[in-house]
Amino acid sequence: MVADSSVSPASGTPVALPASEDTAVPARREGDTVANAAWSGSELETIRRRESRSAAVARTAANVASRRSVPATLEALAREIQATDGLVGVQVLTNEHDGETLHLLGSAGFPTERPGAFFAKLMACRDRGADLKMLDSFASGETVVVPHRYQVVMTDPAWEPLREYHRSPEWDAFVSVPIKARDEVTGVLNVYLAPGEVVDEDGLDFLASMAEQAGLAIDYARLLERERDAARREERRSLAADLHDSVVQQVFSMGMLARTLGMLTDGSHQDVSKAHQLAEDLQHITADVLADLRSMVTQLRPVRATGDGLAAALSELASRTHRQTGAVIEVDAPSPGPVLEPDLAEDVFLIAAEAIRNAIKHAQAARVRVSVAAPPGRLELTVHDDGGPARAGDGTEVPSPAAASTAVGHDVPHDGAGLSIMRQRGERWGGVVDIDLDGPDGGRVSVSIPLETDEPERHEA
Repeated sequence: MVADSSVSPASGTPVALPASEDTAVPARREGDTVANAAWSGSELETIRRRESRSAAVARTAANVASRRSVPATLEALAREIQATDGLVGVQVLTNEHDGETLHLLGSAGFPTERPGAFFAKLMACRDRGADLKMLDSFASGETVVVPHRYQVVMTDPAWEPLREYHRSPEWDAFVSVPIKARDEVTGVLNVYLAPGEVVDEDGLDFLASMAEQAGLAIDYARLLERERDAARREERRSLAADLHDSVVQQVFSMGMLARTLGMLTDGSHQDVSKAHQLAEDLQHITADVLADLRSMVTQLRPVRATGDGLAAALSELASRTHRQTGAVIEVDAPSPGPVLEPDLAEDVFLIAAEAIRNAIKHAQAARVRVSVAAPPGRLELTVHDDGGPARAGDGTEVPSPAAASTAVGHDVPHDGAGLSIMRQRGERWGGVVDIDLDGPDGGRVSVSIPLETDEPERHEA
């Protein structure tokens, strides 16, 4: 970025720049005098910027190739851009996992915002009549450059919801570059220039290159998700084949044996010895079917009954959720912990998963802390998030990080399906599920379940 005009103030779009000593490095012809061959200060600065930008693109490309987390990659990209050209602020917003909402997944220079909160404030500005240039860039797929944008944001009443966010540090011009993945616009890269600085053609090329790297990161994440989906489909096909080859055939045999037993015990055709033999065969087949079913169910469980099973499953859930949403999930669970009955470990895990998912989707939580403790005779789970009240489509508050529905795009009443299911899972084990919907510091789901000191008691669903 240089102190030279590169935009049309009337249209707010980039225009071609005339060659000048500040924007172009003239070629040196063989035979020039030493005095004429000396680089000017502005030319050296241009060369330095180009080298710095090239290095930033290379580092970002390495990040895209090595990191599996889109939020971590985009956060690093934002810092690289800000450090390279000394910009005031950088934002990377994408609509990944939600086609209608732009999520702030990378930021540098501005205060940290909860995932979803920045876009919600942006929509509030639009409702007040603000002209949102970044949405123009997102819709058109074209770069938008707007000079003297800071003054508009600070003085126009329509920008009041985002005024404090943008107030400090002071900036001037604004640039929004579309992020594309396979020719589809999936987000925008926003940069905020310091007073007196404007973007030149080299600067626009650099931002376009960084936006391209962001698009590659998003595309890479999509490919990984498709691979995971393919693996899950393969697991389902394998399970179906196993059911057909073992359980289905065995159950068919059980039916035939039961029919034969009925015939052998009929009043006119009694054969006690044969009936005893068939009954033994039926018992053996039943045991085999039960063993096969237990084996298949075990493969489907996300939690093992070993001491570190619950902690390991929660840690994997935290990593997977962070990769997908950008929210930070902290897990504090003893490892090794108590050896839990498989069904109990499963229910505790699913309660935590439900609370985390709803806190992020409906309350825009940026940070969720999951704590597991095992004082004598009890298992305690706490899921605490920093989100606010969820909002329904009409703008009314839906109390709850925890009570929100699991159905995408649907808000539910206070006693929704998610809340009921969490309670049922806890109460199944004689436990108590307490959900604080109006906490001053976010939502909290607390679960306390009694544990048997010897062998855990089995409960029927």
